[in-house]
Amino acid sequence: MANDKQKAYWNEVAAPKWLGLGGAMEARLAPISDVVIAAAALQPGERVLDIGCGAGVTSLEAAQAVGPQGHVLGVDIAAPMVKAARALAEKQGASNAEFTVADAQTEVFSPPANVLISRFGVMFFEDPTAAFANLRRSAAPGARMVFAAWAPLQANLHWALPLQTVEALLGPGAPRTPRAPGPLAFDDADYVLSILRDSGWKNGKVEATAVYLSGMELEDEARVACTMGPAGALLDEKQASPAQRAEVYDAILDALPDYAALAEEGIKLAATIHLITADAP
Repeated sequence: MANDKQKAYWNEVAAPKWLGLGGAMEARLAPISDVVIAAAALQPGERVLDIGCGAGVTSLEAAQAVGPQGHVLGVDIAAPMVKAARALAEKQGASNAEFTVADAQTEVFSPPANVLISRFGVMFFEDPTAAFANLRRSAAPGARMVFAAWAPLQANLHWALPLQTVEALLGPGAPRTPRAPGPLAFDDADYVLSILRDSGWKNGKVEATAVYLSGMELEDEARVACTMGPAGALLDEKQASPAQRAEVYDAILDALPDYAALAEEGIKLAATIHLITADAP
């Protein structure tokens, strides 16, 4: 079955981690949702498909933009994330948004969407060309697609420096397989453009976009770095003991001021994403 490894990982590991951080990930990624929604230029009455919708925050922003005559369908392979998204939609009274557990690499959604969006939800396909070809089947003629993916690690110190900290204390991890499903699978712009071209999308464009993530307290940011992203993955790979994790946490906490700007409204973490757009035939 397609994406079995990612299904297991997101249902059993990543989603519990994400949700266990108590909103910290949604808070830090809120500016990315804003970038995606702005680039999508959603219009009242449009139908939107949110791929890899996670806990539903971006979907619900889209639902506000398309209004009561529009509709948003959020899909994710992780049942815990979909459950959280449904709860958030109910809390907000968003009757024009629905969420379902599904694999967008193989499933077709109807009626076709006018706009397909994703905030870091499309880098986990086992066969991305097949996935994007399949997504065209859920797109209305001329539909537009907008999604965010991470730019290279060296352009994202909020991930790179915690990873270096773990490597310094515990040693490097296994060599990374280029383009393997994961957060950095789309860090090569030419590769992304080739996927879009080979899967039948038109007018593909990849724009490196500088953004600031919205951090919270330094302690929360250190906890995020030890849980998610490359540093968290390496800690898991090394099967780090509680004592080792505590040592890494302290080291990341000490290093945070070197790359986190403190502002009145919280912490700002410089980051770079690939803002990727394309049109359906």
